[in-house]
Amino acid sequence: MPETLIKGPSRGRLFKLFTDMGPYFRKLQSDENKFFFDCLEICVDAEEEPENRIFLGWWMIVTRNDNEFTYQRFNGLYDIEGNWVAQKINKKQMKQLDESFEAFIVKLTDLIDVEVGCKLKTS
Repeated sequence: MPETLIKGPSRGRLFKLFTDMGPYFRKLQSDENKFFFDCLEICVDAEEEPENRIFLGWWMIVTRNDNEFTYQRFNGLYDIEGNWVAQKINKKQMKQLDESFEAFIVKLTDLIDVEVGCKLKTS
């Protein structure tokens, strides 16, 4: 039996739901069917002035396709220009990034399941 297509929430409704989750959602880097999230988890240079600090963290792109959402996760450095750069992360730092990501993905999965009526899975 073919899967029934669900008319999901509008872009505006999704933006509001994602924004209400906290500081992870980046509205300006998102569009109708692609949503950008990130987390600045580890400050690399805490001695620097706040505007000159760089961070290790993760970012992800969630893509909406009919009644499912898929995501891709990336890890790396958030540089002083405000760009994510893929970078190898040591084991201890990776553990911290993984814990942060896992806590977030549980919340996002629940939100998409309950509020949107769709499933979230890795791509």
